[in-house]
Amino acid sequence: MNGLELVDLLKVTENKVSHLHKTIDHISTEPDFKESVAVLTEIIQDYQTEIDKVKHTLESVQFGQGQNQSQGQGQNQNNGQNQSQNQKQPQS
Repeated sequence: MNGLELVDLLKVTENKVSHLHKTIDHISTEPDFKESVAVLTEIIQDYQTEIDKVKHTLESVQFGQGQNQSQGQGQNQNNGQNQSQNQKQPQS
């Protein structure tokens, strides 16, 4: 999984946690849903553990301009080759 996929996973997981918190807030006042609130709370704890793991993994991912610069240089070299090829072709 690359860094962008991890960021997407983090966003999705945080969104799920947010929805679970809203659900718990909504049903927590109902005595019939005590068991459901307990289960949802455990699920949130599991998601929080997952979020922490993803954040830890993201800390070790190298995001930098080094990759972009090398890609840009490759494109510049290709452009230079294309220009020199165009110059070598006889004009009609």
